[in-house]
Amino acid sequence: MRLFSKIIVFVYTLIFAIVGVCLIFISLHMEGRYDLSIILEPLMNFSNLHLVIGLSGVLLILVTLSLANFSFKKFQTEKTIGYATNEGQVIISLGAIEDFIRRLTQQLPDVKELRSDVFVTRRGIEIESRVILWSTSNIPNITERVQSVIQGQVQKLLSGIDKPVLVNVHVTKIAQRDQEKNKKPKQEIPFLR
Repeated sequence: MRLFSKIIVFVYTLIFAIVGVCLIFISLHMEGRYDLSIILEPLMNFSNLHLVIGLSGVLLILVTLSLANFSFKKFQTEKTIGYATNEGQVIISLGAIEDFIRRLTQQLPDVKELRSDVFVTRRGIEIESRVILWSTSNIPNITERVQSVIQGQVQKLLSGIDKPVLVNVHVTKIAQRDQEKNKKPKQEIPFLR
């Protein structure tokens, strides 16, 4: 999908650059100063020019529609998850799960800050966590612990849902603890006159 995105960005950049250059030429009244027929004459003499222009238009429309479809699907991701019980249906907001994860990891001493995004996909419930750790922590151990705590507690919280919980942890920053907080304050000696 990344290659497709790069191609779309390249095509749109090229189109907007050409339109921008044309607008600059028109605004500066340069269309009469430069003989553009040198460039346009070989194009106009091309026998299948109407076919190439038509296919380019169709291709541009298809690329635009697929980009719009992809964008709308991404923006319309499910914001809730639900399951049915004997008494009725239960719907849980993904934001509530994100808040639960944030409060859950506040008890971990090596984690300074954790922010999570929860997504419901075909593979299951995916949790993307961005973590800021203290510099004194052991990164492999604490990230594994964060993953296991989040996965275990979210699975326990969502016991009525059969989807697996996948936790991805991204360490975004390693913070230094303030040394001044750990030091004892110095006693000041009053100035004598």
